Amino acid sequence: MARSTTGSSEQLKTVDSSPSVLPGNPDDDENDDYGIYDAPYTDRNWIYVDEREEVVTTNAHLSPTDQESSRRESVSSTESEQDFRKRYQAVTHRMVHRKSCLEMYKRQILKSFECDKTVIVRRESGEFGFRIHGSKPVVVSAIEPGTPAESSGLEVGDIVLSVNGVSVLDKSHSEVVKIAHAGSDILKLEVARTCYALNTAKEEHSNSGALYNGYLWKLSGYASGTTTNKWIRRWFCLKQNNCLYYYKTDAEKQPVGVVMLFDQEINRLSDDEGGLSKPHRFVIQRQGGVPLHLAADTENAKNRWVEVILKAISDSQIVDEFIEETKRNLTLPPSAMNQTDCFGYLIKLGNQWKSWSRRYCVLKDACMFFYVDANAKNAFGVAYLHGYRVQPASVSKKHAFELIPPDPGKKHYYFHTESDADRKRWITALEYSIDRWLKISQ
Repeated sequence: MARSTTGSSEQLKTVDSSPSVLPGNPDDDENDDYGIYDAPYTDRNWIYVDEREEVVTTNAHLSPTDQESSRRESVSSTESEQDFRKRYQAVTHRMVHRKSCLEMYKRQILKSFECDKTVIVRRESGEFGFRIHGSKPVVVSAIEPGTPAESSGLEVGDIVLSVNGVSVLDKSHSEVVKIAHAGSDILKLEVARTCYALNTAKEEHSNSGALYNGYLWKLSGYASGTTTNKWIRRWFCLKQNNCLYYYKTDAEKQPVGVVMLFDQEINRLSDDEGGLSKPHRFVIQRQGGVPLHLAADTENAKNRWVEVILKAISDSQIVDEFIEETKRNLTLPPSAMNQTDCFGYLIKLGNQWKSWSRRYCVLKDACMFFYVDANAKNAFGVAYLHGYRVQPASVSKKHAFELIPPDPGKKHYYFHTESDADRKRWITALEYSIDRWLKISQ
């Protein structure tokens, strides 16, 4: 916080009793809500999957025909890439479900939640071609290309209200699956459309938004620190969030790995350096971290990649910018907080006096801003919730939930709401916001 370039830094002070930076001395008998609480995972900048790869051995002196053959063989997924894909897909499906549920709760409050479209999906080759996620409600989380679901007009984010005339809004995932498979080869789905509130897979993963992309060779074994002379060819895409994604091919939409470039260094390597028998090589590495060895097809391509990655590294002030943005948001009234994930009154259990206090809360980017009320001119504190888990709480209050820290040394939060619908709204919003920040940070 001392690196702040704003005038607000003079108003901040540290408190020995907690890992917090507190703005001033508010006149309140319970001051444990006040301040900015440090994020436990802000140093998680290097994201990788342990590699136990089915690698392709290649040589710089292979003929063009042999090199092309080697490239075709390298399209197959490695074990680590398959594991990354499964976890990445699971997070994506959860985010779709949670944001769709947020839209449902908003529309229920406005009494505008109803069926938007009836879709007919005819089974072909034993499959309908779409996946659902979650329970009560279930949400369409993925649609396979070239399947009946795609041509039917079904959209990712659709909340399924009924299947073949049977209401499923309050049914579990397994119950909906049984109803769908118990009928004929035709599904009549009544859905509530929320795709307008989602970023589509095309928008999120399209290479059209890339700063730079192209094929590179990636050395296997970097995650374990055991270098080999075995390389696989992948399509790399440097995106505007200054993360370097890589895919099996340029036609893939889902990455098989990603590296965050914040605080990384990049160095050119000579062709004979390290005995790795690959020309046009360079390495990306954080001090004390595991190196990622890459190689281009030509010297010009190598120089261009080094140039764009160097610029991305210099521009990657993500943590500092986030802290500065959070500090600026402290001075904003609730009405000026743009693109919030959730807002409203919550009753919070104080850690110091063990009493319940009503707070107006605004959730944004996995941070909970605390206000005295909805008309307050600025927030009196904010808690970083990165890495936290949210779940219903078994405390003396109805409609309660808790936020569990990843580190026992961090604060444990308890809240309750005035209705069960409001509790579900907040839990869904918190899960979505925390998951989204995790995905962005990766």
